[in-house]
Amino acid sequence: MPAHDAYNPEVLLALIGERDDWMVPVDAASVCPMPGWCDEPLIHELVFSMLLWESSMENAVKVMGKIHEQFVDYNELRVAFPHEIEALLGSRYQRAEDRSVRLIGSLRSIFLTYQKLTLEPLREMTKREAREALMTLEVLPRFVVSRILLLGLDAHALPLDAKIARALHKVELFKNSKNPDSIAATLERSIRANQTLETYTRLERWLIFFENGS
Repeated sequence: MPAHDAYNPEVLLALIGERDDWMVPVDAASVCPMPGWCDEPLIHELVFSMLLWESSMENAVKVMGKIHEQFVDYNELRVAFPHEIEALLGSRYQRAEDRSVRLIGSLRSIFLTYQKLTLEPLREMTKREAREALMTLEVLPRFVVSRILLLGLDAHALPLDAKIARALHKVELFKNSKNPDSIAATLERSIRANQTLETYTRLERWLIFFENGS
């Protein structure tokens, strides 16, 4: 990111610091239909985060409901074909084909690594080791990795995809770069670890507000 493309904390606070309802949870646990689906909370978070990536909270929640209706559990989802997931998403869902391939590919890679569909071994690792382990799953976007780290493992990470990056660029928080990974890295350096969860939660809620033109 160019040196003059500086992060402006005052602009960020003005964007996301005003409304109490912007602290409504954005983690996958808030869309868990029944306890059985959340026995593996990190897998649950991965699936929801893959649906949210480059899409909207409304779309992700809606499709999560369809998955819970159509499949018995995430193991059954794992053995589905990508085109089945793509059909579930619908033709208008952003990056439907790519998203479906990445989702199924990540679940299958996890199963092969741990001989079961779980990410619980990450809890026994340091935060750095957990990040590196997730990054070995090359099909996972950084946004998804960061959500698992932040929301599932309480690690310092700021999930940011191109959709959020474009919105921040439009309000001139970042005047040059639109690259989500670069912006995320800059924000992670600028925000204290104990403020990251609130910052991200408010960002996601602000994005809904911004996209609705409110």
